[in-house]
Amino acid sequence: MKILAWDTSTAFPSVAVLEDGRLLGEVNLNIGLLHSSVLLPAVDSLLNFLSLRKQELDLVAAAVGPGSFTGIRVGLSTAKALCFSLKKPFAPVVSLDALALKEGGKVAVGIDAKKGEVFSALYEDGERLTEPQALSVEEFVSLDAEVFVGDGALRFSGKIKEARPGARISRRTLFIAHEVGVIGYRLWRQGKIVEEPRDIFPLYLRASDAEIKKWGR
Repeated sequence: MKILAWDTSTAFPSVAVLEDGRLLGEVNLNIGLLHSSVLLPAVDSLLNFLSLRKQELDLVAAAVGPGSFTGIRVGLSTAKALCFSLKKPFAPVVSLDALALKEGGKVAVGIDAKKGEVFSALYEDGERLTEPQALSVEEFVSLDAEVFVGDGALRFSGKIKEARPGARISRRTLFIAHEVGVIGYRLWRQGKIVEEPRDIFPLYLRASDAEIKKWGR
């Protein structure tokens, strides 16, 4: 089972190839939200380096959100096109779930959602305890967790230390393509994959800026 996985939900885009749950190679790019210009070149470069053809892939996995609206759209439009052309299934991975695999114990994952909010969920040893939601910064930093993970945790580390003095701020890498692939493999084994590209949908926790402007909300 060869898996192509990527994450474009944050400012830390990454692409990985796995065989079952084993990482074969990974590309990490700390360049901000420039996903449309780097995703396909990163995929092609990694496959070329591993001497793999796209036709040899068995599964595509990608982070469906929450996170950057533009990044998610780029990632999922690419997934739809690739899955359609190759006739391969898709594994939809929640970005927060992938970040949660970075740490054990009781973990609060936070992706900076801007506008004073954090996309977040609580986990224990990788198992999600709460549904993904958009929290205020005050709600996020007060979560009952031993460890805080994600760019939201790093940005609001000072507030976390004030609200939860005993909690630790994870300094682990924020690149998660490998973890997206690991979870994608699990979803495949559980039969929780998407067979039709038209059934690939994003996980948004609030309206985009364009939608807010359009509807005047």
